Amino acid sequence: TVWDLNQGLFYVYDAANYTTQIALSSIWTDEVGIGFANGGQGLSGEYSFVMNSGSYQPRGIWNSNYDLINFSNRLLAAAEGITPEEGEEEVYNDILAQTRALRAFGYFNLQTYFSPDLTDDSALGVILFDFVPSIADELPRSTNGEVFNFINEDLTFAENNLADNTDVTYVTQDFITAMRARMALYRENYTDAQTYAQEVINNVPLSPRAEYLDIWQDEAVGEVIFKLERTTGDDVIAGLWQSVNATISGSSFYEIGRALFNELDPQDVRFDALVHPTSIIDPNYETSTDYRNDDILLINKYPGSEGQNRLNDLKIFRASEMYFIVAEAQINAGNLEDAAETLQTVRDIRYAPNNAPSQPTYANATQAWADVLAERRIELAFEGHRWVDLGRLGSKAQVQVDRDE
Repeated sequence: TVWDLNQGLFYVYDAANYTTQIALSSIWTDEVGIGFANGGQGLSGEYSFVMNSGSYQPRGIWNSNYDLINFSNRLLAAAEGITPEEGEEEVYNDILAQTRALRAFGYFNLQTYFSPDLTDDSALGVILFDFVPSIADELPRSTNGEVFNFINEDLTFAENNLADNTDVTYVTQDFITAMRARMALYRENYTDAQTYAQEVINNVPLSPRAEYLDIWQDEAVGEVIFKLERTTGDDVIAGLWQSVNATISGSSFYEIGRALFNELDPQDVRFDALVHPTSIIDPNYETSTDYRNDDILLINKYPGSEGQNRLNDLKIFRASEMYFIVAEAQINAGNLEDAAETLQTVRDIRYAPNNAPSQPTYANATQAWADVLAERRIELAFEGHRWVDLGRLGSKAQVQVDRDE
């Protein structure tokens, strides 16, 4: 029945995951540093830039997204055998729309990490299939052009068949537009990226400073466009960095990387979102003889919810990212002053009135690229962006992995 199909849709949502992307982005790059309670975590692996055929990062990203695709295909196959009763057609079509959008999301995640060049339609993409495979199937990789055409077909179907819904834990029209914006940006289709991002900006305002911290405690939706809901019994996202909780007694084996911390301003509400108040901050850490125990910078981005430490929803798309997408499109078009104004809009709302740094003036595009990368580093920290951002923008901005000595 259609009711059964809807129950199956919940299972598809449950398969959507972003944890490994967040782990890769935070630990491999420069978002974390070794914590005072580190017992060897990461030292022979991701923190030391070691990746091989047994590493969990490629396996985790590959498996979780193909789980999502496979479950989506199974639900769509089941739907072919179900005829909606009178009055159920809209619900039936909405289920198919959400499922196909989630399948597209899975394919885009895979493309992001496994295609050698997203800007080249003839380059190899990932393995494309829209059916339930058998364990005997051996399928080839498709081209980027084939995979992205498939993604766009799924998104177009979803766009045309979604029911009206504003719950950000489900696929909405804004989810589809935000995904199109990010996808166009990664493929360097800047005109489309700006158009889609601006459409989302028009619908979803930035969260005011007073609301910002509530987003991370899952007490406000605010500027969130889509998030993966996590509840009791699900994996705790902050378990990537902490054994117990975010406090000084919570056994943090990873902390905020010092180089990232040095970019934070206590007058910026994002400082409070990132740095736990029980942190021990040593302004003279560079000359400390025991900096690991004198300078303890605890990650506060996921403080916990529903009465459980380290458990929070995973924010996938937010309005602030859309501003950064617009800024990149403006830089690409040579509109450096417009890009500075776009980035300043985000800075201004994160600071108390009249406390934000003044708007920068860029001498050239390299400075502008570096500034958008710096702003993304702060705003999107521990959300799974840094690895991809350094790959996309590092050479343009002349920026590389930045860890304090």
